[in-house]
Amino acid sequence: MMASKEELELVNEELEEIFQASFAEIFVTDQNGVVLRVNSVCEENYGLSSEEIIGKHVKDLEKQGIFYPSATLKVIEKGKPIEILQETGFGRFLHVQARPIMDKSGYLKRVISYSRDLTELSQLKRKIEEMEDKIEIFKKELQEPLYVDGFITKSQSLKKVMALIQKIAKVNSTVLILGETGVGKSKFARLIHSYSDRETKVFNEINCAALPPQLIESELFGYEGGSFTGAFREGKKGLIELSNQGTLFLDEIGEIPLEVQGKLLQVLQEKKVRPVGSNKTLSVDVRIISATNKNLEEMVEKGQFRKDLFYRLNVIPVYVPPLRERKEDIFPLVYHFLDYFNRLYNSKVRFSPKVLDALLDYRWDGNIRELENIVERLVVTGDDIITLRDLPAAIRQVNKSFKGKRLSDLMADFEKSIIEEAYERHHSSYKVAEELGISQSAATRKIKKYIHQPELAVISNNDFMLNTEQDS
Repeated sequence: MMASKEELELVNEELEEIFQASFAEIFVTDQNGVVLRVNSVCEENYGLSSEEIIGKHVKDLEKQGIFYPSATLKVIEKGKPIEILQETGFGRFLHVQARPIMDKSGYLKRVISYSRDLTELSQLKRKIEEMEDKIEIFKKELQEPLYVDGFITKSQSLKKVMALIQKIAKVNSTVLILGETGVGKSKFARLIHSYSDRETKVFNEINCAALPPQLIESELFGYEGGSFTGAFREGKKGLIELSNQGTLFLDEIGEIPLEVQGKLLQVLQEKKVRPVGSNKTLSVDVRIISATNKNLEEMVEKGQFRKDLFYRLNVIPVYVPPLRERKEDIFPLVYHFLDYFNRLYNSKVRFSPKVLDALLDYRWDGNIRELENIVERLVVTGDDIITLRDLPAAIRQVNKSFKGKRLSDLMADFEKSIIEEAYERHHSSYKVAEELGISQSAATRKIKKYIHQPELAVISNNDFMLNTEQDS
């Protein structure tokens, strides 16, 4: 029973709808390679309208660089189905499956190609490869760091400090630890104590900047009962006496008042301490380690610090270099703190390579303490993968200098950073376009311009063939 004209028209309409609605590109030629039909996906892949493609020979399209190589030509030549990887002149990468359509006599009538866009997948693959390469570099940077009692370092300067500490720990000389805030001066003081013969004895510490000047004297030297208003009736032992046979660490020694400095000098010279309000002195065996981030020599010249006390404290100076002077320690510390806080908060946070680059370039005026705080903040507040947008503005903007640059270059740099960050988040030109409010084709062009694209290796035509022996 033959179908009516209306039924045939309905079937044709349905087939056309299916043809145009396909997510894959459908490309139909005659037996000679002249394009008969294409669906709307072709326009996206090649940047041409259907009218500009239909009626053209695939060999001419190939010569114009619209696509390469032509799957249709290979089917015509081989007479069997093939699969190839094809690059378009519009910057897309397609997986093409082409097959011949034969008549009852076995003669070629049509070639139909189905193409899937692999551009996003190829870019993601390249991104992953780049990330893996960077991770390998970072792993090499992490090789053979020195781990000692909570210290992690690869820098020769800090390894020299560690060697010096091991040497001076065995003697009782006073030590003055010099360094910026956050370099870990108190940890070095504890390390000296742990290496010394006093390791089983008490270790006390006091931050001289954390107490009002009027309280520092009583905290260090103690006092007799009733020595001043508010004093305990029975009196109180000071930290110097409580540290007998052990170690006392005086942090921020530059903050100690001048009137207290003389009494501390007596402890260092005579090994004796006199509590506030007492006429008696007590013999003490205590090792004094002090630390400061100030220039005590300048303070001596200005009359803010006693010269004789400075010389007594500065018998063995130990300078701890800031983190910006030992960049090789940044990655080991970052991974150490990242692992620690991931375990502490039951997280699985990781840093992208660009984040690691930014952390490496940052100045770190707060040194290790600042680095530790930043890593903890990112683990607590960030997603599984930390990107540049998650970093504090001060770290994101580091080393962005305008000097010597034209306005057009600065604007291009700014656009590049926006595109890179958006693409790092989405790995999709469609989503980048949606986020930035631009067309998908504009997003594709900018991604291609600013982000390295995967390059096809130079392969012979035969290398593209998967030699599928499908029936036609």
